[in-house]
Amino acid sequence: MKPTRRHQLVHLDQAILALLNERARLLAGEAEDDPGRLAATDDLLRRNTGPIGADALREVFAAIDAGCLDVTRGADPFRRAT
Repeated sequence: MKPTRRHQLVHLDQAILALLNERARLLAGEAEDDPGRLAATDDLLRRNTGPIGADALREVFAAIDAGCLDVTRGADPFRRAT
């Protein structure tokens, strides 16, 4: 892989991480059972024009929703998945 491509990927990964953390911070004070806290996955899938398939995107957004719920519940954000 060319160094410029790797640099672009690192930059995108950092941006994704920052956005995920901001989403979790915004939801931290919201009720766990508030349906508005979930990603609007159906709408996002309708708008998807990229190469990532619907099943993979559903999994990604389900994981994002679960991670944000963990933050709301006060889970340790630095625990390692096992």
